[in-house]
Amino acid sequence: MKLLLKDIKTAETALSKIMMTPIEFKLSYRISRVMNKLVSEIKEIEDYRLKMVEKFGEKEKDKDGKETGRLSVPPEKYEDFNKEFTVYLDGEVEIDTHPISYELLENSGVKLSPADLITLEKFIAEPVVPKQ
Repeated sequence: MKLLLKDIKTAETALSKIMMTPIEFKLSYRISRVMNKLVSEIKEIEDYRLKMVEKFGEKEKDKDGKETGRLSVPPEKYEDFNKEFTVYLDGEVEIDTHPISYELLENSGVKLSPADLITLEKFIAEPVVPKQ
């Protein structure tokens, strides 16, 4: 399955939500298989984001002017940070996994918001329409 890195990043929250919900074994197994394949990509995305924060970020200071030990991207550099990170997220990767069946999700009792479904769209196989 070919995916953009941004699709993986946006699906992370919805997949995590499903993973924390007790569901039937078959769906639980399919979701865990997908997540296992995505974990390394998610880690690489986060590592890259942290490198970008180091590149564009500045040391934070508290109200007394003392450094807090954290970095943040100041507003005047955020556009450059976002532009470079967006180019990275537009990269494509091949993930060795299969989509989750629509019917399996539909019959699972998992409740998802429309926003969650939009982020999971690439991970769900189209529903099977019975022939008439």
